[in-house]
Amino acid sequence: MSAAPKKYVKINGVMKLNPEYKKWQEAQTGVGTATSLPNSAQALPVVSSMEDHMQLNNDLGTNIPLAESTDATIEMMQEPEFCADAGMNPDNMVDEIGAVLSKYEVPMGLMNKLMMLSEYHSLEFIIDDSGSMQCATDTKDPITRQPMSRWKEAQLRLKEMIEILAYVPFNQIAVEFLNRPDQIILTRQGCAPAVFMQDAYSKIDAVFARGPAGTTPALEKIQRSFIRGQGKSIARYFFGDGTPNGGVPAQQEIIKILKHRQDPAGNPMTFVSCTNEDDQVEWMKDAEEIAPYCSEADDFKDEGEEVMKDQGVALPYTKGFHLICTLVAAMNPDDLDAMDESVPFTKNTLDNLLGIQHNEESYRYYFDCFVNAQRARRVEGPMDQIKKNVQWNYNDFLRAPVAKDIPQVQQLKQQLANM
Repeated sequence: MSAAPKKYVKINGVMKLNPEYKKWQEAQTGVGTATSLPNSAQALPVVSSMEDHMQLNNDLGTNIPLAESTDATIEMMQEPEFCADAGMNPDNMVDEIGAVLSKYEVPMGLMNKLMMLSEYHSLEFIIDDSGSMQCATDTKDPITRQPMSRWKEAQLRLKEMIEILAYVPFNQIAVEFLNRPDQIILTRQGCAPAVFMQDAYSKIDAVFARGPAGTTPALEKIQRSFIRGQGKSIARYFFGDGTPNGGVPAQQEIIKILKHRQDPAGNPMTFVSCTNEDDQVEWMKDAEEIAPYCSEADDFKDEGEEVMKDQGVALPYTKGFHLICTLVAAMNPDDLDAMDESVPFTKNTLDNLLGIQHNEESYRYYFDCFVNAQRARRVEGPMDQIKKNVQWNYNDFLRAPVAKDIPQVQQLKQQLANM
């Protein structure tokens, strides 16, 4: 076996994954690509664990500090109470979480976002089990690489989310369906992540073994959920593939409910679309635009293409980045759910999301890639033209903590709101 090349390199001062390391890793495993990033040669590096961080420092021969929020999160994760809530021992907590983050290539900075999940009374997953969920989707089975059904996609995406949740504190997970009365309630009960996952997967697989059938009473289900959850803080995830019973009026009513719901920050809503017919879930995307603390998550491939169009090639939008966004973007309107708002991240925000304090060359590279992506956007309306014509002041984004504090950003948002 040949010696491993350095994992991380600087190219023109910009930190990146070493292309030679990627080739070497693929040669060792003999399994496809070593990363879920289609543009790994252009993207900033992913640092998923303390091991990665140590290697980054060693490979580049310099000390690259962790982002402040990442440092604070790691410190919090090692507190005995936190570890007990996550079913882990303080001595191996960071390593265990690092392993699952590395598996999916989750940037370390996103650990901080997962911490807020413990603030909710329940994480409620509502699954569309209507007959159309038997139809094919455009997502391929990760093992067979064959097209799979929307029902299978929902099952796999749910289990991936559960795998991440297994490593962080939460109060309760509830899984229910539009038609069948089945309900799964999952609580930690002191179990280690592996034990919790085994139990959760067993229950999920059992209920998904029966195929989908029936109609799509999404409006009625969402109404009941909000009535039942009054006075509680509940994060909701709706997995679906299309138009609810009642058609457009029902879609509009769902959006109205979400727009006017009490305490939207305490009751975030995520639509997880499982379909190859994007026009059928356009109403979910409309809900994301209109209702506060509401997000729509397509599959990784489609979502990744959208993020690259909006953010450029430098942002390392991995499978894990997508997975965390599906879980918590609705709770983070200023960064994770703002990637499509045609406003670049500040350096501070980028550092906190990716988990390390980037050198200025790396941030400038991200900023320039963002600007290039915006210039390349196709103009489909007056808003697109305005966004495309903005001349962002680099120094503002280099220095400001968050983009919404920058006057130029405030002016753009006001201009768009007035259209």
